Amino acid sequence: MDDPRLFFANPQSTQHLRYEIVRTVLFEQQPMADVATRFGVTYGTVRNLVSQFRACLSQGRTPPFSLPRRAAVG
Repeated sequence: MDDPRLFFANPQSTQHLRYEIVRTVLFEQQPMADVATRFGVTYGTVRNLVSQFRACLSQGRTPPFSLPRRAAVG
């Protein structure tokens, strides 16, 4: 891959795709409809992924595509 940015722009796995969708909506603050078009999914899919992510965080659970955080050492 000549341009490493393509790794993020074109996710190859489902986990990575879900992560990029949620990150784009919440971190880049892009409209869900635009994100759906960009990643080739439906608006409902984007809405559900963001909703599931927020629900996990509010319940203190690790989102499904994230690695669990390690406890602080020391």
